[in-house]
Amino acid sequence: MRKLAFRYRRVKELYSTYKNNVGGLLGPAKRDAWLQLRAEVEALTDSWLTHALKSLSIISSRSNCVNVLVTTTQLIPALAKVLLYSLGSVFPIENIYSATKIGKESCFERIVSRFGTNIT
Repeated sequence: MRKLAFRYRRVKELYSTYKNNVGGLLGPAKRDAWLQLRAEVEALTDSWLTHALKSLSIISSRSNCVNVLVTTTQLIPALAKVLLYSLGSVFPIENIYSATKIGKESCFERIVSRFGTNIT
């Protein structure tokens, strides 16, 4: 359990450090390729990522609102995807839940116990 706790503290540290600067994590060569790929995705999808990020930013800027992400992907790959899509600034690591091992229902029970029943 200590190893696991250390691993997750390290993951949280990396996520917090690079949530606004994924390019710093990737390095210059991979950063350029990543930016090119993101530009192509934006062009092919009518800027869905820009629109999603804008909407999520508006929600997270409100004083009584937070963004919560529940995924069936394992936690570490889900965190990597959040960072690669530059969504780290709108999803604090504490609000990202993986339902892979415990199931969606259990995830939502945890969210309700944390935030209350009057949530959307």
